[in-house]
Amino acid sequence: MSDVDDLFTLLSDAPPRSLEIVRRFALEGMTLEQLAALYDVGVPEARVLVFRALLDVESGGTKRVRDADEGELASPFVERLRGNREALLLRLREAAVAFANSPDRTRDEWVRRLAIVVVLALTAFFYWRESGKPRPPPEKRPILAPVNP
Repeated sequence: MSDVDDLFTLLSDAPPRSLEIVRRFALEGMTLEQLAALYDVGVPEARVLVFRALLDVESGGTKRVRDADEGELASPFVERLRGNREALLLRLREAAVAFANSPDRTRDEWVRRLAIVVVLALTAFFYWRESGKPRPPPEKRPILAPVNP
């Protein structure tokens, strides 16, 4: 397998959030300031976000670090990603188009719609079932006269 194939496999197996952060930082060249503005966080928080996303993608989601152990963003992994930027972006676009046109996507959309219909039907059923029950009579509250000093 080539380096591009290895990197593409890591990217395609990554969680969606980590993939988007790594894609924006390493492949599209967004700066930490731009990422901070996009995610509405400070630059130090954006740095942590990028570091954790890079680690998540590179390790396949198996490696975690403590906050104190966070490393540099200029790692060999980032250099490999940036060195293969064009090929990876092309492969990611092709994969997105292939998924959009696949029967899996169509099935997923129909399953989501069916799930929404089931939730709405159950909500309507339970609302209807509760609306037929008699309500308890309201309790009379004692009326207290104001006390004048």
